Amino acid sequence: MFQRILVPLDGSALSELAVPYAEALAGPLKSAMILLMVVPTPAGRSGGIFRAASAYLGSEELPRSEGDMEISRHPVYKESEMASLEAVAKSKLLPVAERLRAKGIEAEVAVAFGRAANGILQYARDSKVDLIVMGTHGEGGPEPFSYGATADRVARRSPAPVMLIRPEEVTRALPTPETKS
Repeated sequence: MFQRILVPLDGSALSELAVPYAEALAGPLKSAMILLMVVPTPAGRSGGIFRAASAYLGSEELPRSEGDMEISRHPVYKESEMASLEAVAKSKLLPVAERLRAKGIEAEVAVAFGRAANGILQYARDSKVDLIVMGTHGEGGPEPFSYGATADRVARRSPAPVMLIRPEEVTRALPTPETKS
C-alpha cells in the first residue's frame, strides 16, 4: 500500500521525530523512504534600491561593486549557489539515510528549492509518493487542532495521506478528551 514514504526534514530535532514512525511503517511494508529537505531558493546579492534599506536588513549581503551586481544577475552564480546549498542539505540528510540503510530500509535523499510547504507538495506530486510522514513544530500552540503553518498547508493540500507527528511538549499540553460514563 505505501511503497514510497516521504519524510520532510528541516535539520531540526522536531522534524526528525517523524523518522521512527516512518521507519516503523517502511520496515514491515518494505517501503522506500525519501528524506526531503526544502531549501529557500537563493536570491543572490541585492542591489541598487535595497542599499537605502541596508540598516534594516542585517544579515543580507549587499554588492560591494558594479561587478558584484553583474555577478548576481548571472545565471551561473545562482546555479553554483544552488549546488552549494544542495550539497549542504544532502550532507545533513545522508547520516539519517545511512542509519536507515543499516537497518535494511531503502532510503533516498532529495532536495527541493522554494518555500517549505510548496516544495514538499510539489515533490510529493512529481514523485508520486504514497504517504507523507512529517513532524510538526507545534507553532499553533496547545490548541487541539494546531500544527504549524507548514504542516497545516501540507495536510490540507497533499495528494497523498499525511501523518503528522506532534512534539511531546505540545501533546502534554493538550486537553485530555472527556470520557463518557
